[in-house]
Amino acid sequence: MTGTVRALAVVLLAAVVLGACAHKPAADPSAAVASARGVGWSPCDGLTARSVSDLAGEPMTEQTGTTDQPRCAFTPKSKGGAAYDVNYLWFDGGLGSAWESMGDVAGTVTDIDVPGAQAARLVVNATRSAVLVSGFVQTKGLVQSVNAVQLAPYDERTVARATRGLLAELAAHAPDPSS
Repeated sequence: MTGTVRALAVVLLAAVVLGACAHKPAADPSAAVASARGVGWSPCDGLTARSVSDLAGEPMTEQTGTTDQPRCAFTPKSKGGAAYDVNYLWFDGGLGSAWESMGDVAGTVTDIDVPGAQAARLVVNATRSAVLVSGFVQTKGLVQSVNAVQLAPYDERTVARATRGLLAELAAHAPDPSS
């Protein structure tokens, strides 16, 4: 398995691990998508295409999916830009326990400070063909993730900086699990 394929597999695995525990939407299509704790909330609630465009330094399009298959993703309007996928799970064990369940992670792992977060980590894996950046932020039992990818030629610093910015936005807009 090449490094790029392995790194992409790790990013996708992280998205699956974090997405697997996300709550399915309410049966009533008019009802807001609810989290596992019954909060009418999505990680996209605090984000807009404009705010993510500002963080990414390029125009982005927001993709929220459907009521049956919600999604929170931001894709570049121009060819060659980075794409960002946002996900979450309620995990009482926190980021540390969630992290242990993922096993070995390809790339450089860094604990980072994010205002309002209990814990946060950034993983950067740059290869000749792509840069893959995954960020994780924990607030009160909620673990949110950002998975970013940009094909070569890529701007690793910009993708990492935008991912950090997204983590800060996610922490700032995180719901209280007790509400």
